[in-house]
Amino acid sequence: MLGALFPIVLAIHVIITVFLIGIILTQKNEGGMGGLGGGASGGMAGFLSGRQQANLLTKATRWLAVGFFCTSLFLAYSDSHRAAKSTLVGNSPAATEPAAPAGDAPAGDSGAANSVPTEPTQPAQPAAPSGQ
Repeated sequence: MLGALFPIVLAIHVIITVFLIGIILTQKNEGGMGGLGGGASGGMAGFLSGRQQANLLTKATRWLAVGFFCTSLFLAYSDSHRAAKSTLVGNSPAATEPAAPAGDAPAGDSGAANSVPTEPTQPAQPAAPSGQ
């Protein structure tokens, strides 16, 4: 059931994100620089008065933020409970299973789980510099 809703909620999530970014950018900045939608620059200045515009944008921002968080939580929950786990990197079987080193398996053994482990080899001694 979650798998069928995932693409739909993802599309809604992207639409909400685009609208949320647009509404945040059109709000008037209280820092004195102005916003994209205020003053004589156009935008929503001719549509609503300053107070009505602020109330509408505040309410729209609030509801879009609630929708953004709800869709984010749903997407995170449905992704963690998917039946088929897929990764972006290392999806091949060679990347998930370590390769057996050559020569460790006894003759006639294919390196399966029942092979006898060999003793670790000692590291090579570093050569002394020629000037000493």
